[in-house]
Amino acid sequence: MGRENHPVWAVYDKLRTARLNVRYYSARLRRLEHLDMAMDLALVIAAPTSAVAGLWFFKTDMGKHIWQGLGTFAAFVAAIRPAIQFRRTLKAYETTIAAYQALEYDLETIRRKIEQRGTYDEELKADFLRALERQRHIDISSPDKIANSRLLKTCTTAVLSEMPSSAFFVPET
Repeated sequence: MGRENHPVWAVYDKLRTARLNVRYYSARLRRLEHLDMAMDLALVIAAPTSAVAGLWFFKTDMGKHIWQGLGTFAAFVAAIRPAIQFRRTLKAYETTIAAYQALEYDLETIRRKIEQRGTYDEELKADFLRALERQRHIDISSPDKIANSRLLKTCTTAVLSEMPSSAFFVPET
């Protein structure tokens, strides 16, 4: 059996996939947090009682038009924000990231044991099967049903450069 056909690659591939998912969902979470913060700022700034409303610039003709546009945007954000449910989505991403981090840790532990023992024995195979079952539950509860392909490609490239095939130990058969 060649190096690339060894059953231990199932562990290493799942480890890279878990790492990919941590990176991917962390990036998605950061983007949502930025969008959530931008919406908060729009609402705070455009509030009629805001100190920003009293700035001299908004008393000019151009400033009045900008202020109306900002107010319109803030009204739109205030109207759609409850329907978007950002807080629930943010929590779902955080939960998913934590689950994939735990899975990554478990798979990394299996990888280190393979290196230390110099073999992929039945005990480690059983550990791997338990990790696969945990991954199944994580995948089912994933907050993204359709992946962002561009972000996924970027994260995949990063993981493959971080964890190239040459970095993994493959026991003799």
